[in-house]
Amino acid sequence: MDPIDAPRLRLEPLLPAHATALFEGLSDPRIYAFLDERPPANLAALTERYQRLAFRRSPDGRDRWLNWALFSPEAGCHVGYVQATAHPDATAEIAYVLFPPWWGRGHAREAVLAMITHLRERYGVTRFHAQIHPENRRSIALVTSLGFARVGRRAASDDPSQVEDEVYRL
Repeated sequence: MDPIDAPRLRLEPLLPAHATALFEGLSDPRIYAFLDERPPANLAALTERYQRLAFRRSPDGRDRWLNWALFSPEAGCHVGYVQATAHPDATAEIAYVLFPPWWGRGHAREAVLAMITHLRERYGVTRFHAQIHPENRRSIALVTSLGFARVGRRAASDDPSQVEDEVYRL
């Protein structure tokens, strides 16, 4: 897996060593307002998660797990991550997390655009999907600015009391 250079960011293939650099940012509870997950319990748990992701394949070997830590050379620190699950049918589910101090500066859009371009060129992905909580206006604005269109709804979890996410496709 290759690093990706964007105008203000370097997308580094995610490794277990990134857990130390990302842990503090991922511990901010504001990130999880619209996500069906919680902050990492501790550094060891995050490192373990990144060790699993470092295989870059789903357990059945069908899907590619492609994850990048976002490094800002200007700031001298990591500002979030982007990820994609690339399927054999040339589709990919994408997701992204930017740490709150970096919200509203265009970094997420830049990183997602760089990832999509890379996935098209390197992995032959032709269709992209993003699943977004309907109240997450920042994320909806990001994907629509990249040309994604809302195509439906999908349960965010197995809990029927949870709000269904909106599904966007490019």
